[in-house]
Amino acid sequence: MWRNLGSRVLSSEPGKVVLEARLTVEDHGFPTAQGPIVHGGALAAFADCALASAAATLAAGGEVPTTSSLSVDFYRPGRPGRLLARAEARHRTNRLAYCQATIQQDDGTVVAEGRAVMFFVKTRS
Repeated sequence: MWRNLGSRVLSSEPGKVVLEARLTVEDHGFPTAQGPIVHGGALAAFADCALASAAATLAAGGEVPTTSSLSVDFYRPGRPGRLLARAEARHRTNRLAYCQATIQQDDGTVVAEGRAVMFFVKTRS
């Protein structure tokens, strides 16, 4: 998914990440009378990557976060090009992380916000 979205981590600290994605009309969207827009599913996938990444910064050794629930609010159409996701793990319990993210165009326009509950699963040893 990361490669498909052209994503990479720009910054990371415990509980917080900033990701970049480069979405194209050919791979992630479609033309409209008001110009090309990005499919909401691509924005949701980008939000999910950011939310899971924020949770991963709080993961203990031998565990990885998986999405238990995901909610995305779309405020306006996303446009192809560079988008940023700023995500934060707001609260961590023994097995869960409660996270939120904001998706913005390169110019700072907020196009969507997402929330997720991430469940930490044990990896094989």
